[in-house]
Amino acid sequence: MVTTPAQLRAMRLAAQGVGVPGLGPTAAVERMTAVQGQDLGQVLWAVGVRSPGSTRADVRAAFDRGELVRSWPMRGTLHAMRPDDLRMLLTLTADRTIRSIARRAAELGIDDDLLAVARDATTAALSGGRALVRDDLLAVYRSAGIDPAGGRGYHVLLRLGLEGRIAWGPTARVGQGIVLLDEWAPATTDPPDRDEALRRVLTGYLRGRGPATEVDAASWTKLPLGDVRRARAAAGDAVEDLGDGLLALADRPPTGGVPTGHLLPGFDEYLIGYADRSAQLDPVHADRVVPGGNGVFLPMAVVRGRIVGTWTRTERTRDVRVTVTPFEPLDAAAVRALGAAADRHARFLDAPVSFSVA
Repeated sequence: MVTTPAQLRAMRLAAQGVGVPGLGPTAAVERMTAVQGQDLGQVLWAVGVRSPGSTRADVRAAFDRGELVRSWPMRGTLHAMRPDDLRMLLTLTADRTIRSIARRAAELGIDDDLLAVARDATTAALSGGRALVRDDLLAVYRSAGIDPAGGRGYHVLLRLGLEGRIAWGPTARVGQGIVLLDEWAPATTDPPDRDEALRRVLTGYLRGRGPATEVDAASWTKLPLGDVRRARAAAGDAVEDLGDGLLALADRPPTGGVPTGHLLPGFDEYLIGYADRSAQLDPVHADRVVPGGNGVFLPMAVVRGRIVGTWTRTERTRDVRVTVTPFEPLDAAAVRALGAAADRHARFLDAPVSFSVA
């Protein structure tokens, strides 16, 4: 079977659940296993675009109820996920990530004694269901004799997150509060054994992103290819080989019913969830989405599965302005499709949106 680029884009959009109604915020994240979320504002829309009909307030409420948290399950990068899925992912990835940051931690003077102080200070500050925004928790560390400057505070938080001690939980006026994970969102099940965890992660990855290759899955999880192949074997007939190295769930969604145009957030899984992104983004335009290769992925305008430009959102007192900057001139049908996407974004924001193409 030969999968054309157009078919691949259509199947990936359907798997991503972008613009497809039926799921609420928590269920939309659960089907993805985890959603990249360095920036809270961007990840709120990443969840919202996959749960049409939900509002920004609905997604924030899912965090406030403890149904969703943000932490560092893979690649030392913040993601949004269900608390139990975070625990499962950490059983597979935490040790590797801790080893990968060990040299930098040593350069920052983060040793076992400092971490012991940080654990005690964190537990004392957050016990009883308390939540502190990052700057307030870093002030606690400063009072305990830990200088958080120079990235030291961030690395301490990262390490405690990898240990499963803390997570970003309820939303605050600015950002999110940090909480004790097991107190804020107690485990509902025991973590599965390694083979079952690998199976769940691979099938979850493909459920929200397939078709994709083993290399794509390894890039997303930062697991060795051997572990991905072990997961493939554990998944059995649940995973289908489409040829050319592409894997997909045998039980995957149909490609019909997905809107033509989309306004996706920065760092969206539709692009960042793959090692090979050329089906969605022409490499000639890659620096328009990641300017200067600096690791910052801009919000993306998508038509028929192809990334055709970037977009900005300016929130004003009484309305919101959305402006699309295309890579090349857009035809009238593409402009209408992106205008419809702006209307969906307006419903998510619960605010009027004015739409234009630069």
